[in-house]
Parts: sequence; structure tokens; C-alpha cells
Amino acid sequence: MQESVQAKTISCIDAVKVSQIVMIALVMVGSVIGNSMICVLLIRFKTLRTVTNVLIANLAVVDILNAVTNMPLMIMWYICKVPYLNGRTTSWFIVTWYVLLMYLTVFNLTAMTMDRFGAIVHSIWYYSWKSVKKAKVAVLMVWILAAAYTYGMFVLGLDIDLGDAPVLVYRKHYFKNFGRLFIIPGYLVPFMIMLCAGAYIWYSVHQHNKRISTFCSIGKRFKNDVKTAKTICLTVMAFLLMGVLPMLLHNISKIHGTWSHFLAYFLGHLNGMANPIIYALKTQRFRKAFVLLFKDPLGKSQPQMTSNNPTDLCALSRIAPHNTDVCRKINYI
Repeated sequence: MQESVQAKTISCIDAVKVSQIVMIALVMVGSVIGNSMICVLLIRFKTLRTVTNVLIANLAVVDILNAVTNMPLMIMWYICKVPYLNGRTTSWFIVTWYVLLMYLTVFNLTAMTMDRFGAIVHSIWYYSWKSVKKAKVAVLMVWILAAAYTYGMFVLGLDIDLGDAPVLVYRKHYFKNFGRLFIIPGYLVPFMIMLCAGAYIWYSVHQHNKRISTFCSIGKRFKNDVKTAKTICLTVMAFLLMGVLPMLLHNISKIHGTWSHFLAYFLGHLNGMANPIIYALKTQRFRKAFVLLFKDPLGKSQPQMTSNNPTDLCALSRIAPHNTDVCRKINYI
């Protein structure tokens, strides 16, 4: 009798579990393909390697890591309940890795929002100051801060020993004992920064749109910055809906195995597949580069990224004569 119950526990062959596995597998494949394409485009086309796109590429790498590690692990420990994913050490590493990728996404989205804040609110100064090298430093800082926050939090979980309990049981104890004290600020503070920066960006656009419309190059650049900001805003909103909503579902449905409980995990993973779709639908530069990649995959052709209109530099010089070289290096996603 005990053997049959155990076999039933670790079995994945029933309609509900099969449908859940298929859903996770589809998101996993879509996330890997979509985010890998973003990385391939940045490797192939040098003109796509802008500050914003470096941050987007970092987010794509995080989504790929989530797809190839956390999604298969979720199938094993959450749906199929395999017997070998249990115990103190295994559970600690699985849960901390899951949380690390979560905070990498949050901190990277914060950096992307601040990039748009600088581009729109402090336009001339920011374009003369920013560089791809500094963007790479920002990516490094995102990883360091996320790792420090995550592993600093889970040091408190090293003493929790529930024997051979499964990962889900350990995860509940981590959240109950110390997770709530860290997870809420870890979400709340970055999203407050994004909200305040987004509100100020909207205010700046509203205030300066008419003022700069008489200058050809500045108006064109500003419109591109606004389009990029809208794309980043959609990315942030997608994460907000797929990050906060799962928390609410966790509170509503505390029974393991129900569809609402499963969707709380599933929506968090779905966000990784949504990001490349947002870039493809909202960003013309990525679409052009994607088409060019298939036409000339191994060549040296580049999608046009800057304006060749000589009046652009003239218009810019009327606002900031000492920064006329800035237009030559302005790229957009």
C-alpha cells in the first residue's frame, strides 16, 4: 500500500500534470528561442550594441538561465515530485537560485528604467556621459547586488533542517521564517524607483514635447527616446503583472497542486517568453536586424542606426554647441 502511494506521488502521468508539463515546456522553448535571438542579434550587429540593448541582453541571459534551469526543476520538484530532489542542501540551492534570478530581473529592469530616465530627463548630458563600457559595468553591478541580496537573505536559512523533506516544504519554511521580510522590500523598493522615474519621464515628455518640436534632430531623437521608454515600460508592466499577480495567487490558493497555485509559478516563468515578443512588436530596429540576419547571417552588413541628415548636427549645435559630436554616436534600440 505504501509503495503504491509513493508511486502515485512521483508519477507524472495524469491529465492535469501532463497539461501543466506541456505548458511549462512550451514557455521554456519559446523563452530560449526568443531570448537567444536577442543575444544573437547583438553579437552579429555592432550597431545594436547600445547602452539600452546591453541591459536588454542581460535580461535575455537571465531569462534563458531561468528557462533552462528553473523550469525543468519546477517540472521535477513541483509537478512530478521526483524523490531525489529533497533534503537540506538540495532545497537550499534550488530555492536560492530561483530567487537570485528573480532579483536579477527586478534589478535589471530598474537599471533599464534609470537609463530611460537619463536619456529623456537629462538628454544632452546623459548622451555625452553614457557608454557601452559603463553599461557593462552596470550589468556587473546588477549581478553583484542581486547575489549579495539573495545569498545574504538565505544565510538565515542555513540552519533550517527538515531532514529529507521535499523542496516545496523547505521553500515554505524559508518564506515563513525570513522570506517575507526580504522579498517585499526587494520588490517594493525597485518598483517604487521605477514608478517615480516613470512618472518624471512622463512629466518631462509632456513639458518638453512642444518646446523641442522646432528642432529637427532633437525632436527626432526625443521621439526615439520616448518610443524606447514605452517599450521598457511595457517590459516593466509585464513583469509587474506576472510578478505581483503570482504573489496574490499564492496568498489566495495555499493548497499545493491546484490550478491557481500552479499558475502562481507559471506566470512568473511566462514573463521570460513575453519580453522578446514585446521587443519584436514595439522595436523597429530589432525587426530590421532580424530580417537582415536571415539575408546576410555571416556578413558585415549593419542595419542603419543613425541619421545621415547634416541638418541634425546644426540643430543640435543651436542648443549645445560644445556637444555637436554627441549626435554622431546616438543609437537607438
